[in-house]
Order: sequence, then C-alpha cells, then structure tokens
Amino acid sequence: MLSKNLLKVTAIAVAFTIASCNKDQLKTTAPIAQQTQSETSIKDMIAEHGANPDEMMLADAKTMLQEGYVYTESNEAAQNSIHIYKQHSDGTLSFVTSVASGGAGSGTGLGSQGALALDKQHQWLYAVNAGDNSVSSFWVHSDGSLTLAHTINSGGTTPVSLTVHGHWLYVVNSASANICGFTIGSGGTLTKIDGSLQPLSSSGAGPGEIKFHPSGTLLFVTEKATSKIAAFTIDAQGVAGPGTFNNSVGQTPYGFDFSQSNHYLVVSNAAGGIMNGGSCSSYATDNNGNINVIKGEVKDFQSAPCWLVTTHYGRFAFTTNAGSNSISSYYVSPYGGLYLVFFAKTTTGASPIDIVVSGNNGYVYNLNSQSHSITEYKRGLFGTLKPIGEMPGLPAAAAGLAAY
Repeated sequence: MLSKNLLKVTAIAVAFTIASCNKDQLKTTAPIAQQTQSETSIKDMIAEHGANPDEMMLADAKTMLQEGYVYTESNEAAQNSIHIYKQHSDGTLSFVTSVASGGAGSGTGLGSQGALALDKQHQWLYAVNAGDNSVSSFWVHSDGSLTLAHTINSGGTTPVSLTVHGHWLYVVNSASANICGFTIGSGGTLTKIDGSLQPLSSSGAGPGEIKFHPSGTLLFVTEKATSKIAAFTIDAQGVAGPGTFNNSVGQTPYGFDFSQSNHYLVVSNAAGGIMNGGSCSSYATDNNGNINVIKGEVKDFQSAPCWLVTTHYGRFAFTTNAGSNSISSYYVSPYGGLYLVFFAKTTTGASPIDIVVSGNNGYVYNLNSQSHSITEYKRGLFGTLKPIGEMPGLPAAAAGLAAY
C-alpha cells in the first residue's frame, strides 16, 4: 500500500519524464535480479592487463594532489547565483563565495543535466537562468572566482541545459522544446547564431540534456517524454540543421556523456520512475547523427538513474539513482561495451541529482536535492567510490555541477 508521503505526490507522478527525478515518484516494485558475473572476472576485465588509463591515473600522487574548483547554481526564483567551492588536495570542498548570475532561477528542480558548463580551457563558465529565460557567461579567474560577463535571452522558454565547444554555445529550452545557438565573442559576449533555432521532436519532448559531440560537428539532446535521442548536425558556421530523432533503447533517456577516446555515447535510462527498473546504454555515433546500440539496457537494479558522468578517459560511468539514494558504477570497455560494476554501488545523500568528476580525475561530487548538500568521494580501483565528506547548506532548488 502506498505510504501517505507517496500519496501526496501521486498526482504529479505523471509528469515524471518532464520533471526532476524524485524518489517519491516511483511507480511499482520490481525484484532485484541475481548477479551472474563474478567479482573476480569483472575486475580482470576492468584492469585491462594494467592498461586502463582511468585506473592508472589513481596511482599518480602528483595528479591526485592537484586542487581545483566546483560550481553549482542556486536556481532561486528571486535571484539565481553561482556558488563557488574550493577543491582541496584531499578532495574535500570548502565554500568560497557566491556571485549573482545576472538572471532568475525557477525556484524548483530543473529536471535536467548541464545547467552549468565550463569551456575546455576553464576560462569561461556558462549558466542557465530558467526563471527569466536567459543564459549567462562568466570569466573564470585563476583563483576560481567569477566575473559576470554577459546575459542574453535563451531563444526560448525555460532553458535547462547548455553545452560549449570552441566559440559556440548551445542551449536547450524545455517549455518551448527547442535549441538555440550562440557565438562566444571576446569578453564572453554571446550573439545568437542566425538559423540555429531548431525544434525538438514534439512540443512536450521534455529535454534532459544537451551536449556537443567531442568532434563539435554534432549536438545530442535526450528527450525524456518521447524516449528519443535527438541529433543535430553543426556546419562550419555553427548553425544547427534539422534534428534526427533516434529511438532510445531504454525508456526515459536522461543524462549522458561520451567516452572521449572513441566517442561512444553513454546514456542513463530513468525508466519512467519504475522502482529498481533503471539502466544505462551505450551507443556508437556517426557523422550524420545516427546512433547504433552497442549495449542495450544494462540494468543497475536501482530507481531513477538520471544524471550520468564519465571519467576523463571514459572507462567508467557513474550515474546517480535519485529514487534509491545511490550511485552506480559502470565499466565502459575500449569497444564501447557497458558493464555494471555490481560491487561498486555507493550510498549518497537524499535524492542525488547532478554529478561531476573533478578536474584531476580523482574525485567525484554529487548534488543531493533533498538533503541540500554536495557529497564528496575519492575514486578507488574498479569503479569504487569512497565517501570523504559532505558540504551542507545548499539552496533548496540548487542545480547543476561543473568542476575543473
């Protein structure tokens, strides 16, 4: 029988695919399947005879001691702001300050990944302002501090995710179900790219994330409500062509990332909120925006896996399970095969959402939407994560994580 707490949210459960993943929006109970792979066999596979680059980095003491910065946005309706955290040599965080974003937040969860994005050189940070339909750019100083550079209309309604490649920035707008591109000029100024506005597959697509292919010639968008993965080609002037809409192999595709070495696409499938029904999938991509399944629904036996990030060399993917208060670890083989590391499940705070890997590849941070905190983890061998601390006191609607 549903608990009183679940009954309160049943009325909004139908909006799961266009809202933030939430552990109170789960639908049914599914049994946990028996694991068939042995711990020894998967460790042998992950080790790659000692050649796994994401494993090898963990032995580099100098790299592991590198410090950095982590950013999130308050997403508060009155005034959105960017919160800055210092990442120390042991991976723990300390709050530095917050900076007004130049726009307003939505005051509620964005239901997306990629509300913040850093450029490759970590010189510029970009943020969505979902409450007033704008995006902002910030100059990133050497000490991690930020200076607001420019704010511009997002080209639609309710921007929820953005991505950057070179001097191009693209944003996906949820309520208007479209993408829009911008040229990044000197001083961080943003100028709309003529002809770049393109619709998603339907007005109710419910975008989860937008992200450039590593080549910069393609954009991908997950559509939660239609269970499609949209692809848009990008020409030499940065103009997006009409979308190609591929059926996702899993229901409710949400967050995704790329295995950088071979450009495999790794996607989390929230499964419409079915309890313990979550999975991830891997795909090969081509230059025309077509995707081909490599490994279909690889179950993690958790609920609402929504946000997903890969390590720097793409050998591991971590997905937050908003309905199970956990992180699942997957191994991504050099050929794009996807394997659940079943002994590496990690407990989080309440309702984990956004997740990011540190700039030195040694630490992982996740944002908890109900405990209003960032949990800190040290990466271990074979995709394991060791909790090392927690940063409390985040705004209730905080969204997005970026790190360098």
